[in-house]
Amino acid sequence: MEQDHTPSLGELPAVWRDRAQFLREWGDPNSGRLWCIAAAELDEAMRVLGEESLTLVEAAHVSGFSPDYLGALVRRGEIPNYGRKNAPRVRRADLPIKKPTSTVRPSQQHAKHDAPRGRQTLVSRTWCIKA
Repeated sequence: MEQDHTPSLGELPAVWRDRAQFLREWGDPNSGRLWCIAAAELDEAMRVLGEESLTLVEAAHVSGFSPDYLGALVRRGEIPNYGRKNAPRVRRADLPIKKPTSTVRPSQQHAKHDAPRGRQTLVSRTWCIKA
């Protein structure tokens, strides 16, 4: 039962059910039953969380998109509106999730620290000075 990667939250119930089956097959039905119960509880908790309706501001914090963009998706019908026309609400499960951008800063080993005062900008992974 080796794992190549850490399972996502959505994958956990299936992983836990596989673990339960493995334990049952190898003579530990009680532990297998407990893993099945845990998987069912997680499935239910994720379902309830997904049904939660959020304001556009709350949804923006969860999704990473702006409230205006989410409002546009609601107006175009790409996300169902669970609120009123002028006070839309969206289900957590319907939200698009923005992929995180890299927060790694470029290496500054190429920065010219002895250059005259100016604005530094990143060009092709090296720093240059704009006068």
